[in-house]
Parts: sequence; structure tokens; C-alpha cells
Amino acid sequence: MFKNWLAFGMSAYNTPGFQDTSRLMTRGFDGEVVYVEPPQSLLRWRNANALMWDWQPREHDAHHTVLTPPLSIPKKLDIFSLGLKRQASNLNTELSYRWGHEWRKETVVYVTNWTPYQYRLIECLNPTYLVFDCVDDVLAFPYDWNRDKVIEAWKRIANRASSVLAVSPTLRDQMETQLNRSVTLMPNGVDAQLFMKPASAVPPALELAGDKLRVGFAGTLNHWINFEAMLTLVEDFPEVTLFLLGRQGQMAEQQAQTFKRLLDHDRVHYLGGVPYEELPGYLQAQDVLILPRIASSASEASNPLKLFEYLAVGKPTVVGGVPIAQDLNRLVYGAETSLSYQDAFRRALDELRNPSPGIVRERQAYAMRRTWSERVRSTLRAIQTT
Repeated sequence: MFKNWLAFGMSAYNTPGFQDTSRLMTRGFDGEVVYVEPPQSLLRWRNANALMWDWQPREHDAHHTVLTPPLSIPKKLDIFSLGLKRQASNLNTELSYRWGHEWRKETVVYVTNWTPYQYRLIECLNPTYLVFDCVDDVLAFPYDWNRDKVIEAWKRIANRASSVLAVSPTLRDQMETQLNRSVTLMPNGVDAQLFMKPASAVPPALELAGDKLRVGFAGTLNHWINFEAMLTLVEDFPEVTLFLLGRQGQMAEQQAQTFKRLLDHDRVHYLGGVPYEELPGYLQAQDVLILPRIASSASEASNPLKLFEYLAVGKPTVVGGVPIAQDLNRLVYGAETSLSYQDAFRRALDELRNPSPGIVRERQAYAMRRTWSERVRSTLRAIQTT
């Protein structure tokens, strides 16, 4: 029934050292994909080469096309939405060229709650099948968003949506209250085969550990990460070397100071963002993987991508600050405080000393049941049963 997937993305398609649900979902769809990058910054208005109306396509591979959008036109400058309607008409022309004039009948249009102001374009496009995927408690993050306007934009998207999804029970309940409609629980997924495929060699950068145990963290280093727990870990366990993989994001001043202290430690190595296809090799070469988040409303509503990638690798994993599903309790080592984080890490070390192939297989089997392909299939079923 569905031959095409049109995604309004959360980030540029080739953002280095970073992945998100909107891009990874395109991996799970078996058909033609067009990924629309987020609107260009208003600063591009000064760039004479920036396009006002046209959508610039580039072929990523045989089945994936990336569209760079025209400049975003401020609503106050486009009172009657004539500019927006022209842009939407040009997008419709681009899609009709690729998929035919009846493209709406065979296309899923996908948008997350990270791009609320796409609602105006979506309304002009008037899709038949629209999926609204709520992937974070966005308004709990320290960003300068107008709460009332964001929620109003979400409502307008949700009112048109065939299905509204949320990645965690907490976020589902929250969005049902805000949107006043039913929301389907749909946890994140993982490219399990990519992360389970054995690496050919240990990445040279990890040789910095010498004879120490390798402990790894992968993900954006920003305001939701518990750097204090990381620092305590390397100070209390002299037998470990910590590797940080990921780009740096926004942090509060005190948090940034703790992060600097962490980087100054002689057994901490920051490797920056790693290409996604190379990340499994880095994770497989670790002895223990960690996911220390700060306990907060945003963390409570989250469903971290990295947790599923860690499970696919199969390594002992220590998790803090995020809810752990009941069926995951025996597969990871959970911690609620910095002190309990140390205890959880000791239990992970115990597994290293007494390895169990069975627990590794269980972790990987859990990941295999939660692939992006399965999440897409579940999404399509949700559309058809709504």
C-alpha cells in the first residue's frame, strides 16, 4: 500500500557524529524515501545563492533523496501565506515528478515534535497519511521556545495526523494531555545487524587505554549527561580508561566546568564525533558501556537510541537517570544516584570477571526485536488501524 516515505527531518541528513530518529526511520522503510532537511536559518537571507522557492535535491543512494528546502519565510513577512503556498506548490511538483501526481495515496508523511513549525507547510501539502512522532520532551530542554506557540503547532499537526506516536509511556501520557487525542506507544529502534556485525580490528585511537579496561560513552555530550557521575567513575576506578564519542552540545555553566575537569583527567579521552557506520567497531572494543543521564523530566520521558545500540553490541551496560523497562532490568545495570552508579559499575565489572555468553545473546536478541524496520512496520500498522 505504501510505496513512499516523505520525512521532514530533525537535522541535516549528513550531520557528522550524530543520528536521530527521523533519519534512522528512513533506514527501516522498504521503498522510496525523500528526506526534507530542516528549514534554513534566516541568516541565509543574506546569501545571494540561497534559493527562495526551489527545493534542491541530491541523491543519497538509489532509493534515498535528500531535499534542501528554500529559505524559510517569516510569517510576519508572508501575511497571506502566498510565499509559503508557492514553496509548497514547488515541493508538490518535485514529489509528483518522482512519484506521480497521485503520490499522496501511496506516501507516508513523517514529522517529529522537534519541528513544530513545519505545520504550515504540511497543511499546504495536505497529505493523506501523516505520522506525528513525539521523540523527546522538547519543552523540558533549556531552549528558548515559546511553549504556547509550540503546543499550538503540535495540535495542528496532530489534528491532521493519521497516527501520533511517542517513544516512552511518560511522553505518551504527556502528549495525550497536551494534544487531547490518543497517542500510540512506539519505543525507538536500532540497526541491530550493523551493531552486531563483528569489527575487523580495534580502532587505533582506543589503544590509548594500554592495559586498562576500556569504558565507553557514545552520544551527544550536552545538558542531559551526568558528567559528575563520569568523573566519579574514573576517580574511583583506577583500572579504567574512559572514551567519549560524540559531538559537544549545549551545557549549563557549572556542567561545562565539570566537563572540562573530566577532559583534563589523564584517563579520559575525547574522540569527538565518529561516523555512524564506524561506531559499532568503537563500541565493540569497549569492556563496559555507560549511559549516565541526569535525572529530570526530560530524561523520564526519554527512550535513548544509544541504549538499544549498546544492547545490540552485547556489552555490560550501566544506565542512570532514565527509566528502564521491566523486560530490560536483568540485561542492564541500573543506577538512580551517583553512589548507586558506582555499585552498578561494580556489578558490570563482576560480569567481566565471570562472563556469560547467554546474557550477551539475550541483549542482542532484545535489540533484534526492536529494529528500525520493525518500528516502521508497527507505524504502518498503526496508520491502517486508526
